[in-house]
Amino acid sequence: MEWILPLLAGLGIGSLLKSMADHFMARRASTSDRWYQEKRESYLGLLQALHDAAIHPSDKNSMAFALWQTRCELFGSKDVAMYAQAMVDTNDGPGEQRDEAFKNLIQAMKADCGPDR
Repeated sequence: MEWILPLLAGLGIGSLLKSMADHFMARRASTSDRWYQEKRESYLGLLQALHDAAIHPSDKNSMAFALWQTRCELFGSKDVAMYAQAMVDTNDGPGEQRDEAFKNLIQAMKADCGPDR
């Protein structure tokens, strides 16, 4: 009979530790998913703003691109921010440089949001 109390106490502590571990793992997964969603939204918004600015050049579309670029700097990788700025820098330059900057931007976005993110 002396072994019943320690057995029940051991099961209770183990259950409590497992519940705490499950809670922290779920919280970590939730935070990771939230960051991924922010990156995804920022990158898609940047691409849409880039498209709008290319199709209908205006101050409004330029400011929208700048806003999405800032969001990418907040939530995205340094590479994405660097290549987004390269898109701005090569706006009036040769087409080859702009195409290269766009290709690098897409690759950086894929690397940041890929399966091994």
